[in-house]
Amino acid sequence: MQFDRSIAKRFVCFLIGLSVAGLGVALSTRPGLGTSPITSLPYVTTFAFPWTLGMATVAVNIFFIFLQMIILKTYFQWKLFWQLPTLLLFGGFIDGGMFLTSFFISENYLLRVGEEIIGCVVLASGIGLLLAADISFMPGDGLIKTVSQVYKVPFGTVKVCFDSSIVISAIVFSLIFFRNITGVREGTLLAAVLVGWFIRLQQPWIQKIKSYCNN
Repeated sequence: MQFDRSIAKRFVCFLIGLSVAGLGVALSTRPGLGTSPITSLPYVTTFAFPWTLGMATVAVNIFFIFLQMIILKTYFQWKLFWQLPTLLLFGGFIDGGMFLTSFFISENYLLRVGEEIIGCVVLASGIGLLLAADISFMPGDGLIKTVSQVYKVPFGTVKVCFDSSIVISAIVFSLIFFRNITGVREGTLLAAVLVGWFIRLQQPWIQKIKSYCNN
């Protein structure tokens, strides 16, 4: 019975974390100063195709699942497909967050920077809850973990290379479709620095929530 309560608490924490992270993505995107590195490519595609940021995020991350399958080959574990429902929920929460923050648009640059920072805090909080729940992970993180394990490269090194490649892909896509850089700005760099920093600051309460969920 204790085990069942623990699983229930972790799932609740997981769902709250996904929703908070989705809101964080929306808040960090609304100011129009760019968005987090992992979201930069989906975001740029929304200027070229008639789909939402949530839909674009789902499409790009499904590609990451296929890359995991290619790298792992016969070692691919079907439980990794749990990333798919996680991804679909996250895409829905992003679009929900974009709807809720549709009025969070200011012409004042400092207010926009402030909103970007708030978005980074909220996104970091959502990621912290997901880490505490330890139920599933996003395909991007799954791909990083796969590359790290298969090719024996430190996770942090792969993470930096992965984020950089996503931003470069977003810039290339933008140059091809618009002949200029669209959707990748100072907010992208700000998010790259601040989200990880805020997660480290939140480690004490993340550990407390993790302990609560497992008891």
